[in-house]
Order: sequence, then structure tokens, then C-alpha cells
Amino acid sequence: MMFSSASRTLVLALLTLGASASRGGTPTVSYNVSAAETYLPNKDYSNEQLALLWYQVGPVATHPVVTATVEPTPEPSWAGPGEFHPFVASNYPEELAVAKLPPGFNWGMTSSAYQLEGAAKDEGRGPSIWDLLSHRNPNQVADNSTGDVLAQHYYLYKQDFQRLAKYGSPYYSTSISWPRIFPFGKGPINEAGIKHYDDVIAELVKHGIKPALSLFHWDTPLALFNEYGGWTNPKIVDDYLNYAKFVIARYDKHVPVWFTFNEPQYCNWQYSYYPAGILYPSYGIGPGINARFICGHYTLLAHAKLAKWYHNEFKGKGRISFKNSGNYYQPVTNSTGDLEAAKRATDFSIGWFGGPWTDGDYPQSLKDTLGEILPTLSKAEKALIKGSCDFYALDGYTAFYVSELPGGANACARNRSDPNYPECGSSSQVAPNGFSIGPAADAGASWLKSTPTGIRKFLSAITKEIFPAVKDIVVSEFGFAEPFESEYASVPDAIWDLRRTDYIQGFLDNILLAITEDHVNVTGAYIWSIMDNFEWGSGIKTRFGMQYVSYDTLTRTPKASWFQARNWFKRHGGEFLPGAE
Repeated sequence: MMFSSASRTLVLALLTLGASASRGGTPTVSYNVSAAETYLPNKDYSNEQLALLWYQVGPVATHPVVTATVEPTPEPSWAGPGEFHPFVASNYPEELAVAKLPPGFNWGMTSSAYQLEGAAKDEGRGPSIWDLLSHRNPNQVADNSTGDVLAQHYYLYKQDFQRLAKYGSPYYSTSISWPRIFPFGKGPINEAGIKHYDDVIAELVKHGIKPALSLFHWDTPLALFNEYGGWTNPKIVDDYLNYAKFVIARYDKHVPVWFTFNEPQYCNWQYSYYPAGILYPSYGIGPGINARFICGHYTLLAHAKLAKWYHNEFKGKGRISFKNSGNYYQPVTNSTGDLEAAKRATDFSIGWFGGPWTDGDYPQSLKDTLGEILPTLSKAEKALIKGSCDFYALDGYTAFYVSELPGGANACARNRSDPNYPECGSSSQVAPNGFSIGPAADAGASWLKSTPTGIRKFLSAITKEIFPAVKDIVVSEFGFAEPFESEYASVPDAIWDLRRTDYIQGFLDNILLAITEDHVNVTGAYIWSIMDNFEWGSGIKTRFGMQYVSYDTLTRTPKASWFQARNWFKRHGGEFLPGAE
């Protein structure tokens, strides 16, 4: 790939910015741009360009042992917790005594590429925006960890899939790394990255595990940020489509479920809060509310264009949707103000991306509140968006109480300087009786409380009130960060994750009750996560895994919750792979 004169100047300017921002003590580097301009016209500069991108990120760690794909090795049989403490009991022994899941119910474990793969710089991968943020943005990650190594799933996937097959999980939901396929987001293809994912898919198929693949899980190629600001620029739509169509065309015959985007609500935190000097050097739309909703706009259009292509042109064999990030909002009282506050909270979370199940447009509350901040959808774009999801996918982790603001929502909605703008409601996880809404997760996930009945209420509300056009719904993520898990000196102590085990039991029970008692057509549930991972701004100390990862040895150890979930699916009729232990 050739540099243009403008792009060379921009990349060099960004490298100077990145070096000065380094937490690792890298000195500020000044460049002689005129000297850098002396390029040979017919030379391929891809390697040099990739090196420049990684220099912008800074030094990348590697693991001293696992640096190549490891063949699966025999493992001892699992025993699970012993005789002195039983598994967590159901709170609904009578209601669920004989309850069974519907035929064909999908279930399995989840993860994402950046959060688990490691091998950040290996085999031609280009950096993503998260490589830059975790290395260069001070205080971006609470424990100063990065995605450089993690569980090295990139090299240990064969062992991980053998373990998953032994467990019996019929599905595995994960993501493809865009910058592993296209290191610059577009242009040259990384053949090593393609070969890796060819092998990943083949290994899953060999074990009979069905992939449910996300095409985007927040790892936008850094090169596209450098070039035009990423998801704040319409150019991103075509670049995403080029990448996504390539992946789908290669793997569709093996993939029954595609997710175009994981949680498009990522625009809230990806574009609202990061320092301008890190993401936006001197061009484009800086961080803030404008960027947040422009990001959402292009994300929704990219999804809709890909989904329509998948069915109408490509004639794909599977189903396609995106994963919504949303929590259940319960009004504190039945007053008009509290009910309106709960509706606004829902509109600004899942309603923002609810066009596929409505008229294709944004909720009226967003249009009334945001005005010119919210991009306008044309008639053709609304038609494109409407009906572009084959099912509803919900990443639903917790619940909140919501109440009206003093002075009401209207006053807030007219005042963009109000700290509660634009949602204009008051949310809390403290119940009216003074208790927390549920047991707390690890402090690194302060937003997360265990609220199992919330998922049942949410599933019913989505399908019967919020989006009645939804025909079936999949709980595409739910999971819990066990408090203080990283602080245990003993792995045997750490893997008795009692609060997560209770959370898993309660959520699965309430998903089944939504099916059997509320007649909601729930067709799947995936648990986050297959093992401990990089939890974005919380780093690796906040653990969500069903398996404990020792980051020194990379050993995976199943936790009590791992067994609790498997026992639940055995009891309630979940499909298991042949030969599962």
C-alpha cells in the first residue's frame, strides 16, 4: 500500500503525538517530514506503514512460552465442587421442576477477539483503537493492563475448543478481529490472519461446535482512525462492508448466526469521553455528544446495508442481527413522571437502535431532545433499516430503578448543559427500601448487580411492549464479575465463585420462566465469558470468566459456575454435543 503525501504527514504527526503521550516513558520523537517523503514510486510500503502504526501504539508485550499454535493435550476429568458445599439451588423448585427448554434452543459460551486472543502484534495483525488506548491513554485501563497477551487464545484455541467440546457446549459466540484480516482496515489482506481464522472455523466444525460470529466487537482498525476519525465519518461504512462481506463469503456455510455489531451502544463510551489528543489530532468530529450519535448513525446504516446484502444478494444460509446492550429500567413508582423517565432511559439505550423493529427511524424522544445533533434518516434509509434483523439479540446483564428528575424531564431536555442530558432521568441501583437492587459484582464492574428477575421482566417487555414486531429473542450475553476474585492467592479459593454461580442459576431460571410462564419466544442464551478476559477499562483484574486464567502459566481452571451452568442445561433439556463428559 502506498502513502499519499497527506497521509504520510498525518501518520508522522500522530506518531509524534502518541510518543509524547506514552505511559511507558517513551521520549517525544520529532520527525523530518521532508526526509520521509523520499519514497520509491513502485515499492510496496505495507510493512513500513504497519511498523509506523505499531510505533504509534508503543512497545507490545509477548508471552515467553506460548508463541505458536498449541495442539490439544489430554486433560483430567473434572470433578466440580466437593461434598461440603452443594451447588446453588433454584428459587423456583416447583415452577421449574419439569420445565424444559424448547427444541433447538441455542446455548453456549462467549468471548471476543480483542478481549481474549492476545498475540497482539503477531502474524501481521494491525493495531486497533484499543491497542492505542490501552498503551497510550493515561488512566484508560484501571490496572494498566493491555490486550497484548491475555489468555493467548490466538495460539491456544485448539485446547480451548477441545475443552468446550468436552463440556458439551453446542455453540460458541466470539468475534473476528478486523485488523487481523485487514491490518489497515482496508487494502492489503493479511494472509496469516485469514489462515488463522480458517483453522479456527475448521477446529470448531471438527468438534461439532456451531460458531455464532460477531464481525465487530469494538476493535476498529487504528489506521482508519488516523485516516478519517473512524465511526464519525461516512467512509467507515464502505470499509466495514468490504471487510464484513469478505468474512461472510468465506465462512457462511459453517456459521449459522452472524452478528454485524456487538453492542452498537459502544458509541456512548467510545466517542463521548476519550481525550481529544488521543483520538482526534486535528480533524474530524471531536469526542462528545455529537460524535456519539454520528457514530451510532453510521453503525446502524452499516448494519442495515450488510444485512440486506446478506439476504438479497449473497443469499446467506444463516441468520443475521446485532447484539443490543441494554438493561431493564423499572420506574420507582407508577407516577407519570417515573414512567416517562423509564421510557426515556429505554429509548436512549435499546430504542436508539430499535429501527429494525419499528418504522426504521429513531424514537421520537431522541429527535425531540437532540434536535440537529441526531442525524436525519432519509426515507430510503428507514426502509433499509426496517426489518434488517432476523431476531432480537440482547446483552442484558442487570437492572436499574428510574425516577423523574426534580423539575421534570422537559426542563432537562431543553438544557444541554444539564448533567442528566440527554436521557433526563435519574437511575439508581438502590431499591426504595434502602437495599441494593441486588448483590454487587467486583468493584471494577460497579454498574453490575445480580438482578435475575430483571431479565425475565426485560424479555417480556421487549417482545410485548417495546418492540412487538420481535418474533424471537436470544440472550446473547449475560455474566458476572465475582467480587475480589483477583485478590485470592489460592486458585482453589478463587474458583469457588459463589456469587457468579448464584447469578448464573438465577438468570437461567428466569429465562426459562419467561419461556414457560410468560410465553416469550426465547431461542438462545450465551454466557459471558468462556474464560477470564480483558474487561476494557477495568482491565484483567475484573474477572468475568467461567474458567480461571493464570496469566503466568496460561492455565485454565473451571470454576464452580462452569459446572452450575452445565448441570442446569442437563436438567432442563439443553442440547449437548455427542461425547460430552
